[in-house]
Amino acid sequence: MVQKRKTFFAILIIIGFVIGLHILRVLTPIENIFSSILQWTSRPFNSFAAYLHTRKEVNTDIDQMIQEILSLKQSFKQNEVDAVALRLLKEENEELRKQLTFFSSHNFEHIGADVIGRTVDPLGTTIIINRGIQDGISKDNPVVVGNGILIGSILKVDKHSSIVRLINDNNSKIGATIMNNEKSIGLIEGGYGLGVRMNFIPQNEIISPGDTVITSGLTTGVPRGLIIGKVEVVEKHPYEPFQQAVINSTADLAHITAVSVITQVFIESEG
Repeated sequence: MVQKRKTFFAILIIIGFVIGLHILRVLTPIENIFSSILQWTSRPFNSFAAYLHTRKEVNTDIDQMIQEILSLKQSFKQNEVDAVALRLLKEENEELRKQLTFFSSHNFEHIGADVIGRTVDPLGTTIIINRGIQDGISKDNPVVVGNGILIGSILKVDKHSSIVRLINDNNSKIGATIMNNEKSIGLIEGGYGLGVRMNFIPQNEIISPGDTVITSGLTTGVPRGLIIGKVEVVEKHPYEPFQQAVINSTADLAHITAVSVITQVFIESEG
């Protein structure tokens, strides 16, 4: 018991002595040495901890960047879709405006239709529209776009759809008039790719490239005055009774999306 007390008091004396030396700054050089040693030995651990912290922040930044990139890509795709939709809407509105302007000045009963199919092969060129018998459409009804530009006529009618034979189809034949001095008449025939020809034009009549070609009114169901196109090339041979002309269709026959079908023509009585 006495020995334990001596040990306890010895420890207290040593502690007090050390504290006294610390207060008197006698131990400062030794403390600085130990402090430097501790800093040097702990430096790798501090660096590793800092590395882990930095890497965590970098990973967080990378994740945020990836999310931002994905968000930007999605926004870009959506903007692209919206731009295409807006362009299509503008084109559709422009087409409808032209058709409305045309029919407001002509005494035709008509119905609008959308193109839902197309067939192009060596035997014919046709489109399918989403209007049929229930909509009042009949065989041979003329089909127009824009400001009364003829693109074809009804070939076959079903209950809710119809097949339109385009003017460049092999079997298409439409009476036409050239708006020259003689008002030359002839027959518009297809079978020449996207173009058409006007045959049986009297040899002695003068036609020129750029002359406008319209329907003559001599084809069943097709009224006079619908625009077909313009003369592009005149083919004339002295030994033949008729001349021909290559006609450039005013309508883009390869990109038709909306049409109007003329279902009835009203003839205004004079007086």
